[in-house]
Amino acid sequence: MDVRTPLRTFVGLWALLPFTVGALIDTALSNQPALFKVCVSIGVWILWVLVLGSSMIRRPWGLTVMRIVVPSAIPALFFANSGGNISIASLTLAIGHALVVSVLALLPETGNVMVDGLSYGNERRFLLRAPGAILVGPLPLVWALVVLGATSGPLLLATDNWLIGIVLTGVGWPIAALGFRSLHQLARRWVVFVPNGFVIHDYLAAREPFLLRRQDLSSLGPAAADTDTDTDDLIDVSQLAPGPVLQVALHGEVEVVPRTRGTSEVRVVKSVLFSPTRPGAVLQEARLRKLVR
Repeated sequence: MDVRTPLRTFVGLWALLPFTVGALIDTALSNQPALFKVCVSIGVWILWVLVLGSSMIRRPWGLTVMRIVVPSAIPALFFANSGGNISIASLTLAIGHALVVSVLALLPETGNVMVDGLSYGNERRFLLRAPGAILVGPLPLVWALVVLGATSGPLLLATDNWLIGIVLTGVGWPIAALGFRSLHQLARRWVVFVPNGFVIHDYLAAREPFLLRRQDLSSLGPAAADTDTDTDDLIDVSQLAPGPVLQVALHGEVEVVPRTRGTSEVRVVKSVLFSPTRPGAVLQEARLRKLVR
């Protein structure tokens, strides 16, 4: 299967979203005041165009936009149905459509293709998996703060609740901006294959990207479950991400500046652990480039 198939499928299904989710929201707004209906309709169309454009441009910021906006369609549908004037069939179709595009937006393959839009020449980018400590709790909380912070104030303004709307907009938008920036850091963490080897670019784990040179590579493959991460010549930048971990061993050494609180010290290591979202695809790319056997 072509690695771009999930993203292409997403683009096609997102283009059809106005006929399911859009139609349901339009029905839900039929009994609302004119100002509220116009404001919500304009906002929904802006978000739809923003996601469609982002998915076609293929950039890391677009991936962040997709993964924030697209899943928010599901709670929006339940909110739209709070009036109870929507048929079960229409609601089921719209929720199913929203679930499918949400899954496609969150797939690792989609993420890899989106960040690979930055590549040029002989480069190839692969996303790194989110750290376990972020994935379990903070990630859904920050996502909810971004969505609520960006929308609650304007929705109240559209219902003539001027005072509360202005306050929530003034407070919510900066919170949403900070949350977006935090979530965007996850879309800027990747492995970059270059002609001279590959670079691990992860500012959550290391203060600077570091190059693992072709001539220094000894082996690359799945890390053993009993790997001792406390040895001086090994550094673990996988950040306890769930799923398989890859280990690269070197003939020589590489300097890594781990991100720690306070002053960071340079570590000289001969082995690195890291967690791409698709370890098999990373290994296949390494074999194609003859970095490993």
